[in-house]
Amino acid sequence: MRSVVVAVVVVVAVVLVVLSPRFGRANPTADYRPPVPADALTNGCYPLPAGLRLDFPYQVRRDGPDPTVAGRRRLVVQYDEVSDAEVRRRLDAALAAAGLPASAAVVTPLADRPADAVVRGTIVLSLPAVADQRPGDPVCSDPASTKRQADS
Repeated sequence: MRSVVVAVVVVVAVVLVVLSPRFGRANPTADYRPPVPADALTNGCYPLPAGLRLDFPYQVRRDGPDPTVAGRRRLVVQYDEVSDAEVRRRLDAALAAAGLPASAAVVTPLADRPADAVVRGTIVLSLPAVADQRPGDPVCSDPASTKRQADS
């Protein structure tokens, strides 16, 4: 009797394995991530000063009023895949083109980063304050889009 039960269990298991591809399979949609919001500096809400363009890979970490200087904006970005010297050179040229002093940016390389790290360092920019350019637009009140947190 015991060998019959074992045989039945083995047969049922084999049948389930053979038939399993026909049940419970997901249909691929090719939609593997949610839509990514526009870059915080290019979504039109709080643009960079006229003439200032960051021409290196970066991501905005934080943007908002400068807590140390009234009437100024503090923008924190991380730069990617560019050497510290190269980002400083490009940043100085971009600031000069916009009529801003190089001292408006503090570049801090990440300490102890691996040689193949994507993120290389942080830049803190002190810029003229800018008001919401699209008042009432829900994108401009979304911290995920603007990187403007409630406590900034």
